[in-house]
Amino acid sequence: MRERSLGQATLGLLALAVVLRLAAAFALGDRLYFTDEAEYVDAADRLLAGGGFDAHYDRVPAYPVFVAGLRAGPPQRIRTVRVLQAVLAATGAGLAVRLGARTLGSRAALVAGLLYAADPMLVVAGGLLYPEAIAAVLLIMVLLCAVEATECDRIRWSTAAGAGLGLLAQLRPVALVLVPPLALWAATGTSRRVRHAGAVILGCVLLLAPWTYRGYRLHGSLVPIATQGTISAPVPRESVERRGLVGSLVEEAWAEPMSFLRHLTRESGHFFELYPQRLATDNPEDRVEIHARDPRLPLQETLPPGPRNLVSAFTFGPELLLAMVGLVAGWRDHRRVVLLLAGATLCYGFGYALFIGKLRYRIPVLPLLFVLAGHGAVTIFRQLRPDTARSA
Repeated sequence: MRERSLGQATLGLLALAVVLRLAAAFALGDRLYFTDEAEYVDAADRLLAGGGFDAHYDRVPAYPVFVAGLRAGPPQRIRTVRVLQAVLAATGAGLAVRLGARTLGSRAALVAGLLYAADPMLVVAGGLLYPEAIAAVLLIMVLLCAVEATECDRIRWSTAAGAGLGLLAQLRPVALVLVPPLALWAATGTSRRVRHAGAVILGCVLLLAPWTYRGYRLHGSLVPIATQGTISAPVPRESVERRGLVGSLVEEAWAEPMSFLRHLTRESGHFFELYPQRLATDNPEDRVEIHARDPRLPLQETLPPGPRNLVSAFTFGPELLLAMVGLVAGWRDHRRVVLLLAGATLCYGFGYALFIGKLRYRIPVLPLLFVLAGHGAVTIFRQLRPDTARSA
């Protein structure tokens, strides 16, 4: 496909992504729907007021800074923040096309861009005040930097990829599990292996340094980026305090390997589940309790679970199947690319499986699955129409 045609198609996909996400943002409006949304908005408002992060703040640091930036100008309505975030999240459609074109071809790239633009989960996520939608855009940029680093043998792009992972970890701390495999992937693609691996690690460390220093000053020791997330770790709290989070997980895996393996398997299933099964707001009693803690949050269901679950299953199911086809087909001719896309997806899911898996946690890696799904769709089309389908 010609570059001009690809560019025109990309603009069309960007427009579609913007329109759908704006519709979702306006539909969500000025109300807050979840506890996380309220806490991020409150933290952002505290930053805008000059109060900094509260000493007891235990969530990710980068997202409140992002929300504060969106709320800095008038009017400071929640709907305005949703709309601005929706537009920024829509840019991921163009980035998904770019990643697909650099890795598996322009036809696969356009399918990936279409899936990104129209996928209901990503559309709604663009309007919800959670870090996942922005994390998805950032992760695509990280992989684009990594691809550029290996193709052009440029150390600065590996440093940029590492810095992107450092920022991503401050949106979703589990992204730290991507640092070793991405450093290894960057190293194996060039002759200057140690330098590229070191650049990825250095870039990540530099971006993490300020928040790590704050945590050390506040607690007197090195602590996780977001301590709230460690509550779901399958280890006793006293063990975490004594050995640290990583040491406690290793100790638990060594002491009870089968139990730990069952936990990983169960939580991995929830990470890739077809529809959300762990939404507290689906339970009327939980909604009453949440509303009692914060009256800004609704007592009513935001979206009926039945239709929502059907839409989720009938979109992600085919996407996942196409991605599997793309993985198998790509393993023959694009093994290194498949290792990057599938490896990042599986490592990210494994990071959550160590704690707790939920459907929305996979949002950041959906664009990577969409690129593989695009290759799967192209592969199927070639098999059905071998006389007309051509390589992109």
